Amino acid sequence: MTKERLNLAGWLSITSALFAIPSLAMYLFLGTIVGPGAKLAQAILTIVSLGLFLYIVTSFRKLLNSRFRFHDVDIYISLLIWVNVALSLFSLLALESTLLDWGMNILSTVGLIVQGIILIMFATRLLRLPYNLHSLLKPYSYVSIVSGICAITIILFWAAIIAGAVADAILGIIFFRAAEQPISTPETGRPEIGPSPEGNLDGRKN
Repeated sequence: MTKERLNLAGWLSITSALFAIPSLAMYLFLGTIVGPGAKLAQAILTIVSLGLFLYIVTSFRKLLNSRFRFHDVDIYISLLIWVNVALSLFSLLALESTLLDWGMNILSTVGLIVQGIILIMFATRLLRLPYNLHSLLKPYSYVSIVSGICAITIILFWAAIIAGAVADAILGIIFFRAAEQPISTPETGRPEIGPSPEGNLDGRKN
């Protein structure tokens, strides 16, 4: 991956973290307003959120694949992509007709539970990465697990959003640190340079 894409992914991750709660609050507020303008604004928020998510997770998958030769979470990232696309589609369809609103709400709830389960599986498998991910592997993975658990409960939906925002912020830092890393070192599959939290100079975990 190029330094430019890593930096862009980092800034988009931070942007996603900062606007996660405000954008959701705005979406819910617009839902109380009748009129095509409010629905258009909701649709734009949905599409923008999906676009941010797709770019961030595909960039993370590419980072794991190219720099760390790690493919164990590829399937889970793909599942998360499809679930998020489906949830966004449900939201857009619900905007088109109030008759579909009830059914779409049920599907969205089921999709949120499925997303939480996949997120837990993704984060648990990510902990198998033999590198410390610029000292942020465990923080990112554990916060993602918390987000997934909260999503499954449904009643802790807002906690899931907050945890997801924290995870995005951590991921943004990971991208920025990866951008500072000499490309020749990790791209060849060699360990990261610098001390790890466990004390190894090569960045591997014990």
